[in-house]
Amino acid sequence: MTAKPNVRTLVLDAGPLLSLSPLRGLAERYVTVPQVVAELKDPRVRDHLERLELTGGIKLEVLDPDVASLAKVTALSKKTGDYSVLSVADLRILALTCSLHEKAQTSTEVHVSSSEPTQPPVQGNPASPETHLEEQEAVDESFPDEETAPEFERVPLDADAKPQPEENPSLAPPLYQDPPSDDDGQGEWITPDNIAKHKSRALQALPAVNPKRDQDTRTMTVGCMTFDYAMQNVLLHMNLNLVGAQGRRIASVKSWVLRCHACFKICKDNTKKFCPTCGNATLLRTSVTTSAPGADGSEPVVQIHLKKNFQYKNRGTKYSLHLPKPGAAKGGAGSTNIILREDQVEFQKGLHQETVRQRKEQKRVERALTQGKGSGMNWDDPDWIPEILTGTRRSTGGLPVIGHGRRNPNEIRRKHK
Repeated sequence: MTAKPNVRTLVLDAGPLLSLSPLRGLAERYVTVPQVVAELKDPRVRDHLERLELTGGIKLEVLDPDVASLAKVTALSKKTGDYSVLSVADLRILALTCSLHEKAQTSTEVHVSSSEPTQPPVQGNPASPETHLEEQEAVDESFPDEETAPEFERVPLDADAKPQPEENPSLAPPLYQDPPSDDDGQGEWITPDNIAKHKSRALQALPAVNPKRDQDTRTMTVGCMTFDYAMQNVLLHMNLNLVGAQGRRIASVKSWVLRCHACFKICKDNTKKFCPTCGNATLLRTSVTTSAPGADGSEPVVQIHLKKNFQYKNRGTKYSLHLPKPGAAKGGAGSTNIILREDQVEFQKGLHQETVRQRKEQKRVERALTQGKGSGMNWDDPDWIPEILTGTRRSTGGLPVIGHGRRNPNEIRRKHK
């Protein structure tokens, strides 16, 4: 007899599918979004999904989240500082998890309210206030007052009070027993020999070491499995269920800000590329912790977590920059001007194009979610045609490269003849 899965509905990201993680027996229902299915281009991954459907009985459903959940997830990810590192597929995975979780909670509350017994109607006329007063006076008269009550026997303070000896004190169990010296209290060590067993236990494919802990496990209504730490951070901030896999799970939630490495100022706008104070492109993503205000009325303290012995990448500063070429400010594939400041024409033009593209993409997503079939943008719409079949080429967007980017300018590149 197979054990019942601990998760009813499991929302899958592209990470567990691309890594071929074991999914059999984890949930009763597996769902994802169309963007994740589009990312599965490897034939090996698609063959693995087909084998799971044929042998394991796992059918992957493709659903779209609603607009309200998508707006809620977007607003919260901007507060935590994870919005700048989340893609459209990541946001829709989080929105689908939030939407399914809210629907499950609503159905549970309706089921509980309908199953509660109704109170029978009161027979006869309700009692008047005078009747309640008479009953209260009768109850008060049944108990004597402090003055009329008989005086209790009083024991003088200097009286000898000998405590009764305990029976068999040596046989009483001790309050605390020292653990053996060979037990460190941390359980079994993880070694290359038992790493597979610990991974299976993390996926709840094997029984837990502590039987009491195994009995306390509850069935999740909706859970999300992802390897992206930013998505995990947003899930835990929203109090949603997170299903870990292969030990890739964050230990605590964090909030992120941008810290300038040149002037050490803090920027809370995670969409910025240049420091608003000094203007350099030296903003680094840093985690912060905000303590609660003290009991004496003191203000909350913000603590910035910096890496020990951090070395800033100064690659590209060995040689001087080349002179700008006339007409290169128009941009394009042949543009060689390096973007160093926010007010450059190249960066402002790219920023405007990216803002327009994001606005159009947001409207397109909202229209597809609200209208569904017939809008030409939904994955199961018969009017929708993939771009690979139409032959159209569309730019993926993104801001222009700041500085040298990932390229090493000190490397000598010879032109091929």
